[in-house]
Amino acid sequence: MNTRVENRRTDDEQRAPALQLMALLDRHLTLHQHLLQLAYQKTDVLKRGDMDGLMQLIQKEQTAIAAIQQLERERAQLVAAWSDGGHPLTLADCLSKMDEEERQKAEQLASELLDVINELQAVNELNGQLIRQSLQWVTLMLDQLMPQPPNVNYTAPNQSTRQYGHGRSRSLFDSKA
Repeated sequence: MNTRVENRRTDDEQRAPALQLMALLDRHLTLHQHLLQLAYQKTDVLKRGDMDGLMQLIQKEQTAIAAIQQLERERAQLVAAWSDGGHPLTLADCLSKMDEEERQKAEQLASELLDVINELQAVNELNGQLIRQSLQWVTLMLDQLMPQPPNVNYTAPNQSTRQYGHGRSRSLFDSKA
C-alpha cells in the first residue's frame, strides 16, 4: 500500500511541471488574445483619427506586454528547472516529457497561441501602414501650407543649394527672436 502512495506522489511530482507549463501557455494565450482585441480596436481608432483613444490603447497594450514579459520569465524559470541542469529545453523537448493527454493539450494550446500571434502580426502590420499613411498625409499638408521658397540664385548643377544656410532648412519658427 505504501508503494502505491509513493508511486502516485512521484507521478504527481513529475506531472507538476507539465501542468504548470500548460497553465502558463493558457495565460499566454489569454493575454495574446487580449492584445489582439486591442490591436483591432487600434485599427478602428486609427481610421477615426482619435488620438486620445490611441493613447489609451497604447497604455493598455503596454500593460499587456509587461504581463506577457513576466509570464515569459516564469516560463523560462520553469523550463530551466525542468531541464535538470542541461541545455535549455524547447517546447518540443518539454512535450516529449509529458504523457499523451498532457502533450495533446499543450500542443493544442501552442497551436492556438501561434495562430493568435500570426493574426496579431498581420493586424499590427495593417496598423503600421495606417500610421505611415497618416504621416504621409500630414507631411503633404505641411508641404502645401509651407511651400519651399524658390531658389533665386544661380547654382551649378552639382553644387549644393544649402551652401549659405549651413545645411539648415527654413523653419516655421524664428529661433533668433
